Amino acid sequence: MRASRFLPLGWIIFASVALTASISRSESTLNRAKALEELKTIEQKNEKATLDLLEKSAKDLGEAGSDKSKAVQVYLESYRNVEFGRTQDGDSRYQQWKTDNKEKITSPDFANAVQAHVQYVALVCREAIGEGQAPRAEEWGKFWENLFASKDVPEVLGYPTGKKEKSGKRAPGAKKGAKSAGEDYDRAVLESPLVRDRQLQGFLESIPSAEISSNSVEEIFNKVVRPKMVQAKNVNLVRLWDQRIASLDAQAEKESKTLGSDDYRALQKPELLWQRADDLEKIGQQETAWARKLEILRNFPYHPRISDWIAELKTSLSSDSPSLPDKGP
Repeated sequence: MRASRFLPLGWIIFASVALTASISRSESTLNRAKALEELKTIEQKNEKATLDLLEKSAKDLGEAGSDKSKAVQVYLESYRNVEFGRTQDGDSRYQQWKTDNKEKITSPDFANAVQAHVQYVALVCREAIGEGQAPRAEEWGKFWENLFASKDVPEVLGYPTGKKEKSGKRAPGAKKGAKSAGEDYDRAVLESPLVRDRQLQGFLESIPSAEISSNSVEEIFNKVVRPKMVQAKNVNLVRLWDQRIASLDAQAEKESKTLGSDDYRALQKPELLWQRADDLEKIGQQETAWARKLEILRNFPYHPRISDWIAELKTSLSSDSPSLPDKGP
């Protein structure tokens, strides 16, 4: 009686063979043309869904970024969803967090940083859309100029340039050396609550500007604004360079007896001036750029990069371009 409860081995083997044969027939009868057509349809649906999501995010964040109170509201909504979830328990914990961080959340520094963050993420979303919706070079320049003006200390004096900068002014309640809740605008855009809440990470991974913090004056200038404005041959880049260097000059004057200010004058400023001249050359003002570079070589003959700079200028002057003028305009 007990053996009758199980299927005979022969029946199991037969069923297995039949199933395998059925799968094989299905695979062998796949219509490749129809499959390719279906894949094309799936791809088109995916592209449309992606475009719709990015366009909606760019529009909503762009509108919110035009007003500080709206920007803070949108940011806090996404922060709540990402960090506390959408459950009733999550809402209770979020309300407690708001109470504990009331001073910081209501501070002008927080509002300024969050507004800039919302604006920056909107620009990055537009960059991902492309197709005529990507921000123009002057839009990136304007964003940077506003960010620069919003900080008491836009950049920290030091050398070499390009290292990770510290924010000009820490928000109230922030702990040194630790990530403070609600300050994800100090992190790369890909880690932003605005991006995570809208599940945009996968669509922004290939966008260089998404790998930068919206709070980073130096990185945004070097990795976003400069390349965009050089490509567009936008002469306003020179004005932005002058603003940046003038700010660092003023800071060095205030800190006249510090090692950082000494490094700035002897090492960092000459390199910034050389980069400025490089950009002048790239936007089409070659002769002015060469004159500026020669002046830098005369004034800073002991800079660590002097050999490289001399070689670069020799190459430029040995080309078929017009000769270097005696003086720049």
